[in-house]
Amino acid sequence: MVSNTAKRISRDQPRTTDPGAQARQQLGPAVKTVAWSNFERGLVAVCSILTLCLTISLLSTKITINTRQHQLQDLQTKVYQAKNDNASHRQAIAEMTSQSQLRSAAKKYGLVDHNSNVRNVNK
Repeated sequence: MVSNTAKRISRDQPRTTDPGAQARQQLGPAVKTVAWSNFERGLVAVCSILTLCLTISLLSTKITINTRQHQLQDLQTKVYQAKNDNASHRQAIAEMTSQSQLRSAAKKYGLVDHNSNVRNVNK
């Protein structure tokens, strides 16, 4: 005789057609929220205040740095202008103390320049 060796398994759970109900059954117990303790509330408040203070100090520092940077640029511009003025004054002094300029000034005022009486001393 031919016998079938496969066993028949009986189903304990009834078959449902709603996939949402099947998913809810697989989740298990309902998730409950836990209330915050006073320590946790205080910790969140302190961290929030600290973050706010640090943000404000960062912004004020950035503003101060930008202001100082503008002042530095203004001072550098003034120094550059003073150096240029000094260079132009040196050039004017060099032109006025040249031999040709001294001779023309001597002629203008009726003075005589004797090169034999002039000595150049350099240190």
